[in-house]
Amino acid sequence: MNQVDTLIIGAGPSGLAVAHELNRDTLILEKEAEVGGLCRSIEVDGGVFDIGGHSFHTPHPEVDALVEGAFEGGLYRQKRDARVFSHGTLIPYPFQRFYDRLPDPEIVAECERGLKAAGEAQDAEPADFEEYIIQKFGPGVARHFMLPYNRKLWARDISGISCEWTSERVAAPKGSAEQFDTSGGKRKPLQPDTRVGYPPDGGFVEIFRSLSKRVPRVVTGQQVVSIDPVARTAWTADGTAFGWKRLVSSMPLPDLVRVVAGVPTEVIELADRLEYMSLRVELLLVGRRLETDIQRIYSADAEIPPHKIAFNHNSSDSLRSRDRHAIMAEVSLSPEKELDVETIAPRTTELLLNLGFLSSASDIVWTGHVDVRYAYPVYTHQRPGLVKGIKTWLAEYDIHTVGRFGDWEYINSDRCLMKGLALGRQLRHD
Repeated sequence: MNQVDTLIIGAGPSGLAVAHELNRDTLILEKEAEVGGLCRSIEVDGGVFDIGGHSFHTPHPEVDALVEGAFEGGLYRQKRDARVFSHGTLIPYPFQRFYDRLPDPEIVAECERGLKAAGEAQDAEPADFEEYIIQKFGPGVARHFMLPYNRKLWARDISGISCEWTSERVAAPKGSAEQFDTSGGKRKPLQPDTRVGYPPDGGFVEIFRSLSKRVPRVVTGQQVVSIDPVARTAWTADGTAFGWKRLVSSMPLPDLVRVVAGVPTEVIELADRLEYMSLRVELLLVGRRLETDIQRIYSADAEIPPHKIAFNHNSSDSLRSRDRHAIMAEVSLSPEKELDVETIAPRTTELLLNLGFLSSASDIVWTGHVDVRYAYPVYTHQRPGLVKGIKTWLAEYDIHTVGRFGDWEYINSDRCLMKGLALGRQLRHD
């Protein structure tokens, strides 16, 4: 049997960061053929696709230095260029700051009145995310973008979502002083002038390929299917056994508790009550270079399947110079949202044609898709208690969980790296 001090399940950002910080007898087992987790990239006929739209930005100087140092010459950095497609036109992102660019003066006036009233109101703390939107932005901005967009994004009734995460994600309205902080240690919403980073060559996964070369051992293509917490042994699908003194997992909590022997039924039930949103990422390969600097388009329109379209070729000058460009269309899915997935590619293509990004449908030379079961954790009101109950039981057996779905937090790769480094430090001193 293979024996290791710290066994890590998952070679995503968190797992790699734990191993990097410990820098001793660790082994990472990754079920996929590639490191990176949700930050993996796919190359098709010269086009580079990420699994969703990725860029690097962080308020954690330690993480920034780690990623910057992964490349000779550092990351490629540029100002973020994002737009909102609303009421038939493109305006700068975010909607709540640039609604006055809409062509309909009545909608602009309605948004203006609502924001003014919201700013003057002294309302009680909102009970849920839906109330938060209406209180903070007023009925105009809420009705014309924020409510339909977030219902589309989260693929559910957003009154069941709490507000605990909003200060880090939801940009302030027009007239508010707010900027993305690169040193404060706490995430702030992205702004129109936020500078974002990307690997100088290749896709977003190159960050994690580089980091994987700095850790003791990573074995890909090894899915953990059984864990005995008493014997401190884990088995992979091919029957290989791994003994460990402590275990770190970035597996989604509902999957983890099902492979750990002896987990009480009540703990499994806690995990089953955790909610998440899935993604279908539609991949469109354009057989030529596209003449646009736009990196993202957000849409609340129910007739347009994706809530976000990412022009991945604009992530770096290296990708811009390629003869074929990659476009990703993110579509959220849940049992509450009905959608014919076969309409995603043609409807997205039609939008790109109408906006002038494509000259004809024949510009698209290949389409594909990636289905992501666990894409975004949902901040239900019950989430903190559910996660605490699961983690408390696992901790009794020296099983630690970390990452977007190990902590069940809506965090980006930079925060996953930060949490992995912090856990590594904790384990090093235990």
